[in-house]
Amino acid sequence: MSDGGYMRARVVYDYPRDELIGTLLATGETFVTSDPKQMAELLFAAGVRHGQVQMPDWREGDIAPATGDKIALNFRLVQLGRQESGE
Repeated sequence: MSDGGYMRARVVYDYPRDELIGTLLATGETFVTSDPKQMAELLFAAGVRHGQVQMPDWREGDIAPATGDKIALNFRLVQLGRQESGE
């Protein structure tokens, strides 16, 4: 699951620009990309692991990333974690 059991980042969707915005909660540093896999790589490089990313759901409106983007981002974080641990 998560490494440390807490949220380290939040990813939202910028509807007008069609981009994902990832923010590190500890520092406020942000990453912007339209590719959820690239967002995962940026977050992973910053120390964020699978289970440590909070993303709003549909109830929060247009800032919620699409379900497919959420899946792609989480799947890529899992892949990177497995590579890091040698699995």
